[in-house]
Amino acid sequence: MRTKDKTKIKKLIEQRQAEILDAANRVFSKHGFAKTTVDQVAVEAGLGKGTIYQYFKSKKELFLSVGRNGMDKLKDTMIEEIEKEEDPVDRIEKAIRTYLLFFQKNTDLANIFMYEQSEFKKEIQKKYFENYYGHVNRMQETFKEAMKLTLIKDMDVDNSIVVLISMLNGLVYMWQVEGMKYSLESKIPTVLEIFLTGILRNGKRRQKYEKTK
Repeated sequence: MRTKDKTKIKKLIEQRQAEILDAANRVFSKHGFAKTTVDQVAVEAGLGKGTIYQYFKSKKELFLSVGRNGMDKLKDTMIEEIEKEEDPVDRIEKAIRTYLLFFQKNTDLANIFMYEQSEFKKEIQKKYFENYYGHVNRMQETFKEAMKLTLIKDMDVDNSIVVLISMLNGLVYMWQVEGMKYSLESKIPTVLEIFLTGILRNGKRRQKYEKTK
C-alpha cells in the first residue's frame, strides 16, 4: 500500500474515532456511565453498534477514552494560550482564564468528571496527574520568574500552585452543583482579585486586579 493511501486511511480512522468520542461525550454526560448503552452512542454518532466496537472494545474503554481525550484537550488548550504571553503574571492570569473558560465551553466533559469520578477514580486520577505534572513544571518556572523579577512575593511555589488549582476546581464543582445557573467567566474577576492581589508585590500590578469587578 502506498504511503499516501496509508496516510489517508489513518486520517479517516482518526476522524471516525473523534466522531465516536464526541457522541459518547454527549451521551455519557446526559445519562451517566451506568445508564448509557453502546447502542445509544451508536445512534448519537449515526453509526452501527458494530462500528463502535471496532474502535473501542467495551463501554468502559469508551468512557475512559472520552475522559482522556477531554483532559488532553484541556492540556493542549492551556499550553497554547499560556505560551502566547511573555510576562509571567500575564501567564498566570491566562492560565486562570483558560481553565475556567474551557469547562464553561465543555460542559459535557465537566459533568462527566464530576459525576463519574467516584466509580473511575483511579483511572481518572492517573490521567489527571499525568497532565498535571506535565503542566506543573511550566507553572513552577512561571512563578519563579515572577519572583525573580520581584513581581510577586517570595513563596512556596508548589503550595501556591496547589492552592490555585484547588480554588479553580472548587469553583467548577460548585458551578456544577448549583446547576450552572451562572457563567464561570463571570467569576474570573473575583478569582483574579483574590489570588493575584494576594501574591503580587508590585503595587501598580495589584491595583489592576483590585479594580477588576
